[in-house]
Amino acid sequence: MPCAALLVRADRDDAEYVELATRYASSIRRPAPAGEGVLITSRWVVTSAATAGVLREIKPTPDLSIAGRKYEIDAIHTDGVIALIYLARAVPGVKPMPVYRGADEAGKVIAVVAHGPTGKQGTVPTGQPDGKKRAGINTIDHVADKTLLVRVKSGDEASDLQGVLVPGESGAGAYVSDAEGDIFLAGIAQSTDGKVETYVRLSQRFGWIEETMIDVAKREALKLLGSDSN
Repeated sequence: MPCAALLVRADRDDAEYVELATRYASSIRRPAPAGEGVLITSRWVVTSAATAGVLREIKPTPDLSIAGRKYEIDAIHTDGVIALIYLARAVPGVKPMPVYRGADEAGKVIAVVAHGPTGKQGTVPTGQPDGKKRAGINTIDHVADKTLLVRVKSGDEASDLQGVLVPGESGAGAYVSDAEGDIFLAGIAQSTDGKVETYVRLSQRFGWIEETMIDVAKREALKLLGSDSN
């Protein structure tokens, strides 16, 4: 099963999903079969631990392609559930997506973004990945301490542009908006069985994310001081 794909409604034009995804430039595809990730600062990409594990197994470590340019991976940090990929240089021209820090995710509308082959909901993806990014709309149905659960709806319950992740998808970003309409990254796809999608709840991982980025910044600053003294 492809590890990066979004199934679309049978009664909707695929072009609508592609157009919606243009709003989420921070969502990027990892080298196959490593899944997805999201740029949260100019040098940091957040993804699932499973995706990071695949990347580590590819030798030599592949560059990441972002907005048509290649970026070398400097380091990969993981807490066992999510992972942070540190790039060797900053990504210009792509607006990073801030992480959502609120505790009110339940009931929020989410946009889920993924790349890869596509197909109609209730089927399996067909054909080769076309390189297109697609975004679908759903709702967060349940919030646990560490996860966000999204139920795949049917009939009148389904949104006009409901998108369904295929089993095996990992690292795809789930985006929410706040009361002012600003967009944030609320979750990272962890697992799906075609009926329920589970996302890592990033508001509960923000402390680790922030600590990791600060620690790396401090170490780089010390290296610079050391090189200056020489």
